[in-house]
Amino acid sequence: MAPMRKSLVEAKCPIRPGEKCSLCQMGVSGPHDCGLVYLVMHDDELRELYAEQRRAAQPSRTD
Repeated sequence: MAPMRKSLVEAKCPIRPGEKCSLCQMGVSGPHDCGLVYLVMHDDELRELYAEQRRAAQPSRTD
């Protein structure tokens, strides 16, 4: 039986869609403890602005 390989999962930055988490803040180990992600996701206005920008960036669907 061949040994199983562990797969390495790269965390994606929720603030910069499509980019991996670059650990841009000191003491951060990923998006789960990132201060910027926390601020955006816990502020109603910032979260809505972020959602609007993501919707605008998505290609329109013509089904």
